[in-house]
Amino acid sequence: MNDRQEATRTRLLDATLDVLAAQGVARTTSRGIAAAAGVNLQAITYHFGSKDTLIGKALVHAVRVWTEPARTALTGVADDPLGHLLGAVEALQVALGAARQHFPAYIEALAAAARSETLRSENRTLLDELRDDLAERLRELRDAGFLAAWVEPDVMAALVVAAGDGFVLHSTLDPERYAPERTLHQVVQLLLAASTVAPLGGADH
Repeated sequence: MNDRQEATRTRLLDATLDVLAAQGVARTTSRGIAAAAGVNLQAITYHFGSKDTLIGKALVHAVRVWTEPARTALTGVADDPLGHLLGAVEALQVALGAARQHFPAYIEALAAAARSETLRSENRTLLDELRDDLAERLRELRDAGFLAAWVEPDVMAALVVAAGDGFVLHSTLDPERYAPERTLHQVVQLLLAASTVAPLGGADH
């Protein structure tokens, strides 16, 4: 793929996210995406095959961008568990604040995946990736003795990822109650409850 083709793909992905944020999944059209991207309608078929594939890949791309700083912060987590966990929390707080406008479209796409094999496949690929990556980090923590031996990394990772989707849903319905900072620190506290060190102190954590 040459630079021009890559640039067109990027414009389509970015435009799709903008249109989704404004219109939602059900009202997003191929024409609307093409117009927002400044490309012809055929570019969607050429680069992605269909509108559903483009929507799925755009949302997957967005979630990867949102989570990448936190995932990077967890690299080498066993060397400094508390430092890396708190670094991941801080990175997620920033990412969630910037991504909030896209939450409704992400929720809508998850619901629509039940009726669309394309959306289901794209979302399943993303969730598998997130679960596998988190499970690997949790396994490192358990093997280093930071987490208790009873922790099952694959199951715990699935629980945390599912809780993340729940947070996105409920924070969209009730933003005041589901503030990222307090919610994410509670997730860390839950992990620390299964650890061999004392929980973080302070009512605000």
